[in-house]
Amino acid sequence: MVRITDEGSHFEVPVEKVWKLVEAHGTEMTKIHPDAKNPKLELQGENFAVVSWQMEQEGRTVNVKIRTTSFPPLASVIEVMDGPMAGTKFVNYYTPKGARTGVTVIGDFHSPVIPEAHLEKAAREFLDNGFNEDSAYLKHHMK
Repeated sequence: MVRITDEGSHFEVPVEKVWKLVEAHGTEMTKIHPDAKNPKLELQGENFAVVSWQMEQEGRTVNVKIRTTSFPPLASVIEVMDGPMAGTKFVNYYTPKGARTGVTVIGDFHSPVIPEAHLEKAAREFLDNGFNEDSAYLKHHMK
């Protein structure tokens, strides 16, 4: 297990648009995250959902499943239930800053397949990739 606290990132949009992005993951998953294939959304309450998809990793198809709980406009909590980061739990905390939104991520990252010595690097790449794809979607679709 690796504990990561990542502070200082921000989206170049107000928090209201960040929440539209969070909601769009249910319907626009493949536009936001192009590597996600065959996404499925199971709403299990007003702010609670399970999202699953497939992705290619090292030449093979990998199933990923997350449970997400949203607390607009404060935070979202993600638990990775299946995939390379299964067992991971993290919180995305959003801070309104006018036309920008600060993002803090705090989580415990696990993996059934990534060796402990490589887990921190893999977790940070996972977070960076998600943030970069979210930022690109915000820039092009949520002006």
